[in-house]
Amino acid sequence: MEVKKPKYLVYDWEINLVSQEFSCDHDVQHLFFAQSFDSLPVSEFLKLVPRQQKRKVKSAFRKALLSEQEVYCHCCLLIPNALFAYVELSISRHGEQQLKGTVSPCMVVPGATEAAELFYAIFENQHQGIVVTDAETRILACNYKFESMSGYLRHEIVGLKTHIFNSSHHDEYYFQELWETLNSVGYWSGVLLSRHANGEVFPQNLTIQSVSLSNGKQYYLGFYSDLSSQLDRIEDIACGGVDLLTQLPITERFLVDLEHQCEKTDSETNLLVVAMQPNFVCDNVTQAKRQFAQYLKTYTNAVCCGYMDGGRFLAALPIVVESPNERIRDIAKTLGLFFQCFKQGGEVIHTQVKTGKVGVSIYGVDAETPGRLVSHACQTLLELQPGDRRKMAFYERDIHHQIERKKRLEAHLLQTLDSGDIEVFFQPIIDLSAQRIERFEALCHVPPLEGEEVKTEEYIAIAQDMNQLTRLDNWVSGLALSQFKSLTEKFGEQVGLSINRSFSNNDDVYEELKKLSLALDKAGIAPEKLTIECTNVAFLLGKAKNRQIIELLREAGVSIAVDGFGTGYASFGYLKDPLIDVLKINRQFVANVQPNSREYLLIDTLIQLSHKLGLTVVAEGVDSEQELQSVSLLGVEYIQGKIVTQPQRLEQILAQ
Repeated sequence: MEVKKPKYLVYDWEINLVSQEFSCDHDVQHLFFAQSFDSLPVSEFLKLVPRQQKRKVKSAFRKALLSEQEVYCHCCLLIPNALFAYVELSISRHGEQQLKGTVSPCMVVPGATEAAELFYAIFENQHQGIVVTDAETRILACNYKFESMSGYLRHEIVGLKTHIFNSSHHDEYYFQELWETLNSVGYWSGVLLSRHANGEVFPQNLTIQSVSLSNGKQYYLGFYSDLSSQLDRIEDIACGGVDLLTQLPITERFLVDLEHQCEKTDSETNLLVVAMQPNFVCDNVTQAKRQFAQYLKTYTNAVCCGYMDGGRFLAALPIVVESPNERIRDIAKTLGLFFQCFKQGGEVIHTQVKTGKVGVSIYGVDAETPGRLVSHACQTLLELQPGDRRKMAFYERDIHHQIERKKRLEAHLLQTLDSGDIEVFFQPIIDLSAQRIERFEALCHVPPLEGEEVKTEEYIAIAQDMNQLTRLDNWVSGLALSQFKSLTEKFGEQVGLSINRSFSNNDDVYEELKKLSLALDKAGIAPEKLTIECTNVAFLLGKAKNRQIIELLREAGVSIAVDGFGTGYASFGYLKDPLIDVLKINRQFVANVQPNSREYLLIDTLIQLSHKLGLTVVAEGVDSEQELQSVSLLGVEYIQGKIVTQPQRLEQILAQ
C-alpha cells in the first residue's frame, strides 16, 4: 500500500472591497467556519483572529492596499473543530475593488492535550533558559535549563524581580535603553552579564519578548543562552559600559571611576595609573584574558580597573604618602605591593605580568586630570618596544630613573645580605660630665655600589621597604656582639654597647628579643652593658607578650632607648612608659640650635621633662662646637656626632 506524503496546503481567498465580503475555497470554509457559503462579511473572518493579533492582520491588509505588493503575515485562527490553527496569509491588491491571496495552515492544534504537549516541549527545551514574568518583572516561572544555568531553583526566585540577576557591571543608561527599546518595539535582544546564584558573573545572550493578552494582562518572556563556553564570540565587545569578556569597565567608564578616586586624594593619599599589556602565551587567550581580569579586579590593590582593547588593561593604585620627602619610596611600595599580588597568584599569571609591559603615570606629577593619567600611561606603554629590556616605564623620566636606581640598590642590598658582606661600624657616645666614652653604637655599613653615592639611612629605608630590616638588624647585632670584647679590652670594662632594632607588623617581636637574649648570653656579655635602641616603639611595647620579655631583659640590666625622638614613630606618648630608660634626641632638634630660639626652648622643655621621668638624654648628630655648647647648657648628659668622630670600623678604632 502506497503511503501518501503530506502536502503543503494552500487555499485561495478574496475580499470585495466594495461589499466587504469574504469568499474562499470550500475546504477553507469547512476548516475555518465548519459551514459552506458563497461569501460572508470580512468581519466574520476577522473574528477568528485573536484580538492582539488582529491589529497585525489589519496592518498587513492596509500595507497591501497601499503598496500594491504582495504582503505576508502569520497569525493564529480560532477555528471550530480544533483549538487553533497557525496560518500564513499572502495578500495582494487586484484592481481598485479586490484583495486576493492564499491561506496556508502551517499547524493545526486539535485540542488542549496537544497544546500542552507542544508548550511543554518548547518551554522545557534543552538549549535555552526561559523565564516568564508579570508586567512588574516578578518571576512566575522558569524552565529547568534556566535553573541549571543560573544556579537558582524556581521556588527560590518565584515572586522576586529579575534584578536579582543584575551583575552590577552595566551602567543605568544601558538598562534605560533596554526598556525604551522593549516598550517601543516589543522586544529586546543583546548580550549582558548576569549574576549566578554563587555570586559569579557570566555572559548571556538574552532576548526579551513583551506579551500582551486580550484580557489586558502583560507578561515578559526571557530567552537565555550561556556564552561562558563561547568567549570568542564576545571578545573586545562592549555593552553597557563593560567589556563582556573581561567584565571590566571600558575606558570611558574607567575614567568616570578614576575621577571619583582622584577627588579623594589629599596630602596623605595619592594615585598612580598603570596601563598593562600582559603576555598571554597560551592556547586559549580569551580564557586567559578573562582570568587575568578577574584576578586584577579581585586580588590586587587596585581601587578601580578597566579594559581598553587588544589585551590592554588599566588599573588605578592608591599611594599612601608615608615619606613626603621621599616620594619614590611610596611609589615603589605601591607598585611593589601590586606586583607581589600577581606573584601570589601563581606562576602562570605572574609570568604574564613579568614578561608583559607596563606604563605608569602619577597623579599630580605628570598628569593633573584622569584623562591625562590614562593617556600618559598608555603612551608610555606603547613606547616599550618588543626588544626592549625594560618591562616597565614611567611617563615622568626622572621618576623612572629614580625607580631604576632604587631597584639597583635593592638588588645590591639583597646580594650583600645573602653573601654576608654587611659590615658593622661603631660610633662612640660620650659622657659629657666624665669626658669619656660611655658606650658605642653599632651601625650598619653596606659596601659601596659602583657609580652610586648612598647614605646608610637610604639602605635602611630600602631594607624596611623590602621587609629585610630585621634580617639586617640581626646581621649587625651579631657582628657587634662578636666584636664588642675588643672594644672593652681597649676602652675598659665600663664601656657599653648600643644596638638598633626595628620592628614592624611582620615581625614576631617576642621571638626576635628572645634570640637577642640568647646571642648576648652566647657572647658572654653582661646584660647591663647592652642598650636596645628602637624608633618604632609602638611595635616594641604594644603587646603584653612583648612587654613581658622586655621587663625580664630590664631586670637583667638591659636598657631600652627611644631612638630618633622627633621623627617617625617616636613621640611624647611613650616617654611616660616605665620600660623606657634613655631618650635619644634626633639631629633635626640639635642642628644649628640657637640659645633662646623656639627650638632651644622646645629641647629645654623636653630635657627637663625627661629628667623628671628618670630618663637619660642623648643628643644625636652633634657636629659643631656651637651645637655642643648649646646641648651642654641644656643639661644633656651624653652626646654623639661628628664633633667626636665619624662611625668607624673596629680596626680603625683599635689603631687610634
